[in-house]
Amino acid sequence: MKDKLKQFYKNFKYFSRTLKTYTLKKYNLAEILIIWSKRQLSRFQFLVLSGIIVGALGGLAGITLKTIVHYIQFFLSNNLPITQKIVAHAVFPLIGILLTTLVARYLYKSKKEVKLSQVLNDIAQNDSVVDKRETHSQMIQSAITVGFGGSAGLETPMAITGAAIGSNFAQRYRLGYKEKTLLLAGGAAAGIAAAFNAPIAGIMFAFELLLTGIVFSDFIPLVIASICGSLLAKIVLNDDILFSLSARDPFDYMNTVYYLGLGIIAGFYARYFIVINEKVKHFFDRFPHGSIKKALIGGTLLSILCVAFPALFGEGYVNIKMLHQGKIEYLVYDEVINFFNFPNTTIVVMLILTLLLKAVATSITLNSGGVGGNFAPSLIAGGLLGYIFGFILILIGFENVPITNLMLVGMAGVLSGVLYAPLTAIFLIAESSSGYDLFIPLMIVAVIAFLINKYFSPINPELTKLAEEGKIFTTRHDQNILTQISITECLDEEGIRVDSKANLKTINDLFNNTNKAILAVVDDKGRFWGMINKEHMSKVHLKGEGYEDLLASEIAINPSNLVYIDEKIESVVRKFEESDTWYLPLVDANHKYLGFVSRFKVLKKYRQLLKELS
Repeated sequence: MKDKLKQFYKNFKYFSRTLKTYTLKKYNLAEILIIWSKRQLSRFQFLVLSGIIVGALGGLAGITLKTIVHYIQFFLSNNLPITQKIVAHAVFPLIGILLTTLVARYLYKSKKEVKLSQVLNDIAQNDSVVDKRETHSQMIQSAITVGFGGSAGLETPMAITGAAIGSNFAQRYRLGYKEKTLLLAGGAAAGIAAAFNAPIAGIMFAFELLLTGIVFSDFIPLVIASICGSLLAKIVLNDDILFSLSARDPFDYMNTVYYLGLGIIAGFYARYFIVINEKVKHFFDRFPHGSIKKALIGGTLLSILCVAFPALFGEGYVNIKMLHQGKIEYLVYDEVINFFNFPNTTIVVMLILTLLLKAVATSITLNSGGVGGNFAPSLIAGGLLGYIFGFILILIGFENVPITNLMLVGMAGVLSGVLYAPLTAIFLIAESSSGYDLFIPLMIVAVIAFLINKYFSPINPELTKLAEEGKIFTTRHDQNILTQISITECLDEEGIRVDSKANLKTINDLFNNTNKAILAVVDDKGRFWGMINKEHMSKVHLKGEGYEDLLASEIAINPSNLVYIDEKIESVVRKFEESDTWYLPLVDANHKYLGFVSRFKVLKKYRQLLKELS
């Protein structure tokens, strides 16, 4: 007992000293407690504590965003008569994109769009440091975009916000790259988990989309962060805000052929979604980032689409709930449906047009200045696709068609194909609908859709360019490590310059006095001429007398390969293998000599990073 009291007194004194020290540095009491905990706990224990804090903060951010958007849309467009609803759909999407553009341009002064690919780039190229502004900028901008009717989702902004919270928490408490990346992924997982009350889906999202090519053993803090986000959402959000579809039909293996067919259709629709996005992006890329003209054009087009097809207004989860309840008229103007008494075939055509235009509306929203993601649109489109597929089967004459199940697995299929994330899609639908008995059809549809899109493009087209430039990690672990190596880190002091007009006596003196093994021959403008090594000098000496009159330019040898300053390190490694040498000269675009790249230093840096990232 005496020893315990001594230890308690010692810890109390240490905490008092910590309090006095960090108060002077403008830390608040909570931060001082965390700093004190970091020094008292083991690395793993502090990571668990960090996972709880980051998960709670990421979950709260997601909850706040979902709630704000829910009440904005409720205030702007709930229970309006048809004339006012048409006016709302004609005006608010344009206002939303325009306001978002103005906020990005003047409040945040952002110079580029921030998407999930930027977070991947930060993980690979920026030591997992995410801009501090993203802890709130994505929330504000996406709330305006989606709240005012933008046809986009909130999940990607929630994930980016959570990632920024995790990254900045780790920076604040001076954690290393591994810990920073882990908490970054934990924050993103908490955001996704909070959006759907789906902790496993949040974890799968982190592994499939953020941690590609990264090896981790300490994944418990990630799990804890996701659980915290999901738990908070369950406590705070009600069913009106939280997406869930609990009623469904039991799985019948006799319906497997339906799921196979839907998987193929979902795969091709996901490909259509991706292609439309690329084409719309290409159109809007002609305008500079933050362009008011771009926002006006995009907002006007989106408003026209929302007037013609009201189901394109906003996130769209309410549409899936209405379909699930059999209220198909909600997706169009129900007054119009009731007045004209359209036949079923006309309704199917209108639903198909809505499905096809959903990709267009989302692409316009995201590429004309709006902030959001294609997570929710993929789910909505998938649910609509499944409903249309089942509805057509019923019209043809098939009996006992599990239309609710087709909606659910359709959502998983399109999400899997668009995001290249089959596990995320499977667990998301299973958790949000409590449909664990649907695992088999979910896997069938999600995997088929994923494989179809993988056939067209091995990597998600949004990430292809970054992957080719080595700016993000891929499944190739060795390549991921190489992308972390900078050519300038591998320069060796072994080589020194010698003027191209120097005679052999001068060159001999340089070798003898400096104990260097290699010389770079340059002209009077510093441009690389060639190189001379000791082995080459020995051959020159064997030629006999009169060698003193030869100049460096006359005996310099051209290396089999040159390295350019903007060259990828993978290319440099290939050149070393081809040349079978330990040194390659580095030059700039004007052929000016910058130094020798050392093969030994490249290998040393590779081993160092392999140890850090494994």
